[in-house]
Amino acid sequence: MTAPLSRAIDVPTDTRSAILSAALSILQKHGAGAMTMRSVASAAGCSTTGVYTYFGGKAGLVEAIFIDGFQNFGETIHAARRASPADQPLAGLAEAYRAWALSNPTQYMVMFGRAVPDYVPSTDARDVATSTFDDLVASTRLTMATLDLVGDPIEIAHHLWAGIHGYVSLELAGMDMANDDAERTKRFRLGVVKLLRGCMR
Repeated sequence: MTAPLSRAIDVPTDTRSAILSAALSILQKHGAGAMTMRSVASAAGCSTTGVYTYFGGKAGLVEAIFIDGFQNFGETIHAARRASPADQPLAGLAEAYRAWALSNPTQYMVMFGRAVPDYVPSTDARDVATSTFDDLVASTRLTMATLDLVGDPIEIAHHLWAGIHGYVSLELAGMDMANDDAERTKRFRLGVVKLLRGCMR
């Protein structure tokens, strides 16, 4: 299912929000197979024709979820980088990453976990997604000297992103083997420290 950039920019804000919320709710409760244009329209209280008109089909609807997710995720990451101490932006960014994923688990899995297996992001959607990586690279550059990081900041940022994603994905899947939220948070923070240490001289 390859999608063009979603046409949802022309949808009235309230209608768009209702449709995307309905799609995410169905996806969370019943899975990708149950997320049809008809079921989404029914849950959103609008016509199936209207959903097709606004999004062009299921691929466009999933793409809107994907793009919205990365835009909101990117804003959160960017805000965390700006709010963190100059010498510790990576730790704050990691915390923001985890918090956003835990607050938006279904959307996160659309973005990173192929929750809709046959959806293939368009080039424009991928550009939106990769732009969120820029803040991690910027944070890495800022802290390389302070933390004695060496090497290519893009490569280091990629390793950090992969590690953080791994911790978050295990937690979302209930496979982190922690006894409670306090232990999960402690393990995550320790993991981020170890990831950073692994990139030091």
